Amino acid sequence: MSTLSKRQVWSTVIAVSLGWLFSAVDIILLILFQEEIATDLNLELQAVRIAIGVGLLGSALGGLFFSQLGDRWGRVKALALSIILYSLATGLMAFAQSKTQLYGLRLVAGIGTGAEWSIGFALLSEVWSRKSRGRIGGLVASMFNIGTFLAIAFFQSPLGWRYSFGIMVFPALFAIFLRRFIPESQVWLRFQEAKQKGILNSELQQEASRTPIHAAFMGQNRWLTIRLILLFTLMNLGFYSFSTVFINFLKASHDQGGLALDKAGQLPFQLLLNVASLLSVILAGTLSDFLGRKKASFAFCCVGFVGFLLLYTQLDVSNLQQAKVTSSLMLPFTLCCIGFGLNGVMGIYAPELFATHLRSTGPGLSQNLGKGIGGMMGPPLAGALVVSQGYPFVLSLPAWLFLLIAMLLFTLPEVGGKDLNDDPLS
Repeated sequence: MSTLSKRQVWSTVIAVSLGWLFSAVDIILLILFQEEIATDLNLELQAVRIAIGVGLLGSALGGLFFSQLGDRWGRVKALALSIILYSLATGLMAFAQSKTQLYGLRLVAGIGTGAEWSIGFALLSEVWSRKSRGRIGGLVASMFNIGTFLAIAFFQSPLGWRYSFGIMVFPALFAIFLRRFIPESQVWLRFQEAKQKGILNSELQQEASRTPIHAAFMGQNRWLTIRLILLFTLMNLGFYSFSTVFINFLKASHDQGGLALDKAGQLPFQLLLNVASLLSVILAGTLSDFLGRKKASFAFCCVGFVGFLLLYTQLDVSNLQQAKVTSSLMLPFTLCCIGFGLNGVMGIYAPELFATHLRSTGPGLSQNLGKGIGGMMGPPLAGALVVSQGYPFVLSLPAWLFLLIAMLLFTLPEVGGKDLNDDPLS
């Protein structure tokens, strides 16, 4: 445990949790309101899917450049700045009038949300006890699902998409509180002091003198960073292609191969997605403290693999009545969502793999490049494949991505419960 008081530690956990919650609302609102936005701005639906990808491209830029500020300026200052950035950009979505404005605001918001993930989890990993770091990481990761519930509430309300986005300017006020009252990571401060005094070992001193993004691709960090980029690319390709297409599948007419559900009919699936994901990320993080990060992650990949194969078998039976098909989707859909509980491990696992001077940059670079590549490819690629191959084919693809992720996980070191307080002199 750090030298911070219990009150300071919990204040930090709450701050990181709220930052992650707000970023989830920002992302999910666009996915849920994609058809309304397309209609209001007189755009093709595919153009809004591309806007989702543009936001994820912004996340990649946030990972490339913005997350470095967490290692150079300090975790708290950089976290507050990232929240202000995505809050303002999301709030201004309420006034968007064209595709250009839509894409520009999504790019800026993406930069902020991309930086927030890596900086927040770096800070969390350095203030919480190593014995239960996975559990608290899973709890914080579950804030994405709480944020999704909030986004669903906006979607189901009469507010409409403009007012829903406009409300999201308020997290910027929270960032002011964050900067003023949340203490900086003691681990980061000790490392900076050791660096200034020149008492790091020679290899670490030389590495810490480079720009963080350069150091992430040098020496033993290079292969680790590349593997994590690939892993996060596969994770985000699966999640964003599935989530955007499944929502369209619920809405699409029977002639188009969908379920033709109205907002009320879609609600059970939206709630199930979030309840299953919420519980699974908490469970995954907790299990990683007992089984290790890799074994827990592998277990959830297996659940996801089975879930998506079952989903395909249900969608592939064309002679069932529509209501019966809808009912039969609940179990495989639940297993699919549980598989994405993998996110409950990766938030805390990735920072443990890097030393203090790269604990924000390394995970941020990996996660956000993966989100940018996989997320930007996912929605438009899946949308195009639906036209040519149909919903069953597209909705089964994440099964094979989970299989690849499971194989890649076993190339990573096991570092669960690593003591992060000894880095300055390691």
